[in-house]
Amino acid sequence: MKNFCIYLALAVSSFASVAIADEPAAMKKPYSIVVWADLSFDDKSQLTQITIPEKDSLPKPFASYLMSAIATGPFNKPENAEANKQLESGLKIIVEIDPATSKARVLSQDLMPRPTRVEQQSEPVFRVKGEWSGRILVTCAISDKGRCAKPKINQSTNAPAEIPKILLATLGSWRFVPQKKAGVAVDGEFTTWVTIDADTTMPPATFDKRI
Repeated sequence: MKNFCIYLALAVSSFASVAIADEPAAMKKPYSIVVWADLSFDDKSQLTQITIPEKDSLPKPFASYLMSAIATGPFNKPENAEANKQLESGLKIIVEIDPATSKARVLSQDLMPRPTRVEQQSEPVFRVKGEWSGRILVTCAISDKGRCAKPKINQSTNAPAEIPKILLATLGSWRFVPQKKAGVAVDGEFTTWVTIDADTTMPPATFDKRI
């Protein structure tokens, strides 16, 4: 994917915490943020509309940069451009911010249903009873009703069996803006990394408790 770079000047400082901002430039480390947009395509798979729901809360130079990056694409999903015909979809954008140089670059742009709750739009962090911690890749088949109908956990993880069970139960309660084709809601797919923080204050027997 093509990387886009832009000087954000004061815009980047809006994302950094006060503690980070006070550190010497050499101590500042790049970090990633997730921003969502809503896109519409015409019957020729041409992008016709870009809406960033949280645009008013973003620094204007950064919002302008995102609009430009989105307009030039490309998008990771779906791979077949024909699938974009008359498509209305959310777009998950991962952006790397480098506070030391005041630069940003788009790492990825993925077409997928957008979670309706802001706290679910970035990589979620769950604190789970037990001793295991790590990151798990989760994929959900999103129904035309905007629900995670068939969540799947990456089987390559070594997480205890109880953790995927908790994740599946939790993701099933999430709500999404379903993708549409020619104005009709259709099934889609949502993928996210989930971080598990271990809570060792209680024994693993409490794994069956909901997050």
